[in-house]
Amino acid sequence: MKKFLFAIVFLCGAAALMAQSEATTKPMSFSIAKEVKPPLWQIVQQPQFVDADGNNAIDANEKCKIVMQVKNIGTGDGMGLTAKISAAGTTNGISYANASLPTIKVGATATIEFPITTNMSTADGDVTFTFFVDEPMGFSTDKFSLKIQTRQFQAPRIEVVDYAVTGDNGGVLEKMKPFSLQLMLQNTQYGLGENVSVTLLYPENVYNASGQDVYTVGTIAPGETKTVDYSLLVNNVFVGTTIPLTVKVSEKYGKYAQNKNITLTLNQQLASNKTIEVAAQVEQRPDIVTGQLRADVDKNIPATGKTNSHCYAIVIGNEDYHSYQNGLSSEQDVPFASNDANIFKQYCVKTLGIPENNISLLTNATAAKMNQEIDFITRLAARDEQATIVFYYAGHGFPDENTKQPYLIPVDVTASNLGSAIDLYELYAKLAQSNARVTVFLDACFSGGGRDAGLLAARGVKVTPKKDALSGNLVVFSATSADQTALPYAENYHGMFTYFLLKKLQDTQAACTYSELYDYLSKQVGDNSLRINRKDQNPEVNVSAKVQDTWENWKFN
Repeated sequence: MKKFLFAIVFLCGAAALMAQSEATTKPMSFSIAKEVKPPLWQIVQQPQFVDADGNNAIDANEKCKIVMQVKNIGTGDGMGLTAKISAAGTTNGISYANASLPTIKVGATATIEFPITTNMSTADGDVTFTFFVDEPMGFSTDKFSLKIQTRQFQAPRIEVVDYAVTGDNGGVLEKMKPFSLQLMLQNTQYGLGENVSVTLLYPENVYNASGQDVYTVGTIAPGETKTVDYSLLVNNVFVGTTIPLTVKVSEKYGKYAQNKNITLTLNQQLASNKTIEVAAQVEQRPDIVTGQLRADVDKNIPATGKTNSHCYAIVIGNEDYHSYQNGLSSEQDVPFASNDANIFKQYCVKTLGIPENNISLLTNATAAKMNQEIDFITRLAARDEQATIVFYYAGHGFPDENTKQPYLIPVDVTASNLGSAIDLYELYAKLAQSNARVTVFLDACFSGGGRDAGLLAARGVKVTPKKDALSGNLVVFSATSADQTALPYAENYHGMFTYFLLKKLQDTQAACTYSELYDYLSKQVGDNSLRINRKDQNPEVNVSAKVQDTWENWKFN
């Protein structure tokens, strides 16, 4: 009992002491300050849109991005950052996403990229992107917006738009003689053609001398053209007269390329030179003009079905002078003269109805060959009381610097030694002596100039050739007047004069009168030479006294 009372007294005393302690202790308070070091942002480079093709628009199947540069000018590192982006508007086929960013330390500059990808579902319109760099404690960059044009998917269309079959010296396509097939590919739509390749398929006993059937062409921009060359050879075992070829064309998507079937014919005429044409990339979506390796007058030659067995033709195209003469360069050649002659000969056969065996075609002719064929045709025509003769020449002409007598220049005759050249007025006289009705077309000049450059003479001067009176039944259409130069129409691979001569024959199927032909040549050659070549070229017509009152009503048929 005493122990119990003692415990009570002890506890009460302890409680009293504690109460006394609380009453006498002064209250105290504590304040702990937390130091904050935030990142702060300076925009070093304003946001920019960057796309693969540089057209500042979001196209289908494109990878692009928004790029900006920021600098941390705060007192603390930028940590836990996120590049955040959203979009509104025409968002079809457009993908984007937020992305975590590495720490940007104090004083550091960082390039921030917001990747954007697209598929084929994009649509024409505009999309507005809103984006910023988010910082967890609220120290984010300002928000920015960019409005960008969007474009729907544009499909390409890769086609073989033209082809040319050529030989080293023109001639015809024969067995055991190599020839070249030149293909022109063009993207005729507004989508980019990618991973373009070409495969040539050919029949048995036709060989690809180049050894490469498949060509990787690569990328073809809208409107752009690219060419591919194959060297082919037909062996003696080949059976048939036609050579069927298939050109298989492929591109990235496997559905926007068109194959081409080509049928060549043995003994068909070959062009003498290849032409490489690369069109500039089309901008701002103008109309795409189909490319060509041949002129329009080369491809649609009217076949009138007529036969003019009393008509005879001499067709000469002298283009390659430098291969036959030392001291000449290719600049002294006559561009497209071989093609002029080859195509004119086809018009003689198909449109004028002249039999093949009544025609002498010469390309790059020597003096001996020219004289031989002129004699042959004039003698042949002299035996035909109803004969008419068509004489066509494309090549160099040159005047004797002393006598001013004009000459046609064979490829093996120099301008400083005209002894073997063809005296023009002696030629006229020989043609007239046949008693045939004679029409002469001269795509040449006789002043010492030429399509690219004149021939070299003893003195580099231009001479105005003299004009003699013509005899017989003779009409002469000349490409130039006085001391002018006969110029090329490079875009159409012909002489300017020859192109419009062929064009008139094509458009009228050779049913025009000579007066109508002369009026057409005067206007078209005169206007286009000035526009395209920036030089005057005015065709002339010269007639003999005998036909002075009747030539205007002459026709080819």
